[in-house]
This record gives sequence, structure tokens and C-alpha cells, in this order.
Amino acid sequence: MSDGLINSAPKPEGDPQRRRRLHLLLASVTCLMLVILLAICGMYWKFTSNLRHFEVAEADLGNRRPAKASPGALNILIVGSDQQTVSVANPGERSDILMLAHLSADRSELNVVSFPRDLLVPLPACSGREGLPGQRAHLGMINSSFMFGGISCTWKTVETLTGIKIDHVIKVDFSGFRRIVEAIGGVEYCISEPIHDKLAGLDLAAGCQTLNGEEALGYVRARYSIGDGTDIGRIHRQHEFFGAMAQKLLGAQLANPVRLFSFMDAATKSVITDPGFSPGVMRELAFAVQHLSSENIHFITMPWHYSTASPGRVEWVEKPAKRLFRSIAADKSLMDTEFTRAKIGEPQDSTTKPCGASRVDHCAEISQADGVARP
Repeated sequence: MSDGLINSAPKPEGDPQRRRRLHLLLASVTCLMLVILLAICGMYWKFTSNLRHFEVAEADLGNRRPAKASPGALNILIVGSDQQTVSVANPGERSDILMLAHLSADRSELNVVSFPRDLLVPLPACSGREGLPGQRAHLGMINSSFMFGGISCTWKTVETLTGIKIDHVIKVDFSGFRRIVEAIGGVEYCISEPIHDKLAGLDLAAGCQTLNGEEALGYVRARYSIGDGTDIGRIHRQHEFFGAMAQKLLGAQLANPVRLFSFMDAATKSVITDPGFSPGVMRELAFAVQHLSSENIHFITMPWHYSTASPGRVEWVEKPAKRLFRSIAADKSLMDTEFTRAKIGEPQDSTTKPCGASRVDHCAEISQADGVARP
């Protein structure tokens, strides 16, 4: 007796139609994976071909280099050249900016220490190379190491001074800085008073605005037309500007694949590095910075005081400077220390203010006369 329903026989497991759909799906997924793999390989090749490297022999850095206390941390020396076009070596070239960036082993904190270009410190002996005369051991300005001994001599000078082993060195020139700022779409900045500086090629109206690459370069280079006209005052403004750049990168800038590609392309075209600094290291840094809280990014000026023996120069304050360097070498957090509390007394001006920038920290209890961190 029929129940009134027509039951069709089940399709065999080897149904050709079903197999075709499965094969099509697998083929589509495989093609998509190949496209993604090729795109990644293509980008890696492009970024790798963009990068240029300088050669540094172990002998150039001396046989008494500091030991690495925390293998997982990254110490990167950043040298800003005053040249318009980046080159491996250029006699007479000077370092306009000198900073040491320390990324903690757990990637929770980034500390960037600036060295004033007029800073008098003990300089080690360096051999001459690539048309440069070399450097004898003496007390001199820290940026002269770059002029007389090149990037390897600067590397050796900072390691000798700080006791911090440097993992990588990055050299960027004026045009490279412009290119990087343009790649992130400019930097939002608020200026309370108009700035006109012929030497820096800067002409900015008051108010909040987005600085393009050329304007940003003029701003970080300007010295005599803003604030007290000192290099220390300029470093403070540079810290504020770099903090604003970091704040933009901390946002959606690096989460967007198109913007990330643009940034990486510009960055790899704009620098010369040691051979070990690969696009993979750059990508790791970019993602590490992206996941940092702005409260955990600190820009610090090395403790200093005005020189009485050499007017117009500054000297390092040994005790607080060594405390700072020991903390960094040991990968200790600088949160809420004498180096990252509220900035007090350092030459400042009310001309500029970053729009939502990360904190700019300096030695606490700094007197305007000498910059010494007080206990």
C-alpha cells in the first residue's frame, strides 16, 4: 500500500555533478592561495629590491662591543643625514638627527633617545674608509663621528658611549623623510603662531593643518625661527612631530593593506641600512608599533647641560645618562621613571602642538639651566 509519496532513490556518492562542484571549489581556493602567495612574494621582492645596504665589518665596531643583555629586544640607531639624496658615503655629510630606538622584548614599550647634535662626548678612534679620514679618540661633538668616520664610526661611538649593543642602523636623508610623510598622507599638526623660516624653506600659517612632506621636513629642521633657537628646543619639537606620526600609524594607517603597502614602499626606498635589516624586520616593527599604546611610546632627550668650557655646546650629565642607558640595555621599563614623568624646564615654546600625538617625555625635574635630571 502506497503512502502517496514518491521517494526518489538517493544519488550515489560518486555523483559526477557533485564531484565537479567540489573540484571547482578546490581549484578556486588553490588559485586564490596562489594569487595571494604570488602577491606576497612580489611585495617581498619589491621591498627587498628597494632596500640598499652599507657594509660594516666587525673590525669597524671594535673588539669590545657591549653584550646583549636581552636577546629579544631590538635596539635601532637612526641617523638623519643633511643630504638631499641618500648615499652610502658622502664626504662632508653630517648627521642632522641621531636617535636610538629601543623596542622591548615583549613588544609592549618603545623608547626613543635623542642625542643633541651639539653634544660633547668622548669619541672613540675610528679607521678611515670610503674617502673619509677617520676619527682619533678625543672629546668632540657626537655628530662629527658621522662626518669623519661614516655610519660605522657613528655606530661605534653610540655603542661606546651608551653600553647598549645596537642591532640595526637606519640612515635616512631629507628626500626620504619627505617621501615617508607623503606615504602616510601627511601629519595633522596645530600651530598657534605663523612660522616663517627661509633657511628651512618653511612658511606656515597659524592653525590646525595637515603638513605635507616638504612642510614636515622644514618644520623638523627649523631652529632659529621657532622658540629659543637652540638645538635642544628643536629636538623637543621633533619629538612632538614624531609622536604625531606615531599616533597616525597607531590608528588605521597600517591596518589598511593599501596604506601599509604605500608606507612600506616609501620606507624601503628612503633608507640605507645594515645588511641584516630586511623587509621582514621592517614588517615586524610596523606591526609591533601598531599594537603599542601611545602611553607606552616615550621620546627622551639624553640628560645634558650647557657647556661652560665650549659656549654653544652641550655636555652629557654622566650619572643620570648612565642610569638611562643601563635601564635600556637591561630592557627595563621606563614607565613612570625619572626619564618619562612630566617634562619640566626643558626649553619649550608655545608655537606648536601635535594633534593627538603620543606622549613626549623627558627627564623629570629638569632645570632650564642645565637639563640635569634631579633625584
